[in-house]
Amino acid sequence: MNKFMIDTQAMVKHLVGESQVISKAVDKILKDADQGLNVIVVPAVVAFEIAYLNEKGRIPIGVDRLRALIDGASNYVEEPISFEIVQSAFSIPDIPELHDRLIAGVARYIGAPILTNDPVLLKSQYVECV
Repeated sequence: MNKFMIDTQAMVKHLVGESQVISKAVDKILKDADQGLNVIVVPAVVAFEIAYLNEKGRIPIGVDRLRALIDGASNYVEEPISFEIVQSAFSIPDIPELHDRLIAGVARYIGAPILTNDPVLLKSQYVECV
């Protein structure tokens, strides 16, 4: 079983069923995860961003939908923000935005590639992305 870390945009698109806008590789990884074949790590910052974006009316799902996914599947796991993750995030100078840097910090800390289509994350020389 492979382990991947997911960013906010990819998680939202997966939860609302918009797999056509995710790359084919990411789509396959998530479909395999739904079959129990991959582990998807969901950073706490992703839950925070989903709650915030839903509150502002920018996305149609809330954090309760994410919680249901994590609670209902043993291979979707949450990752809290620890001091080690903060240190990892601040060792990534080529990602200036705080939330993206925390997402990258989690990926670097746990040693997993990020499922993303964010151009800033994709360009980073400090993390691997799918």
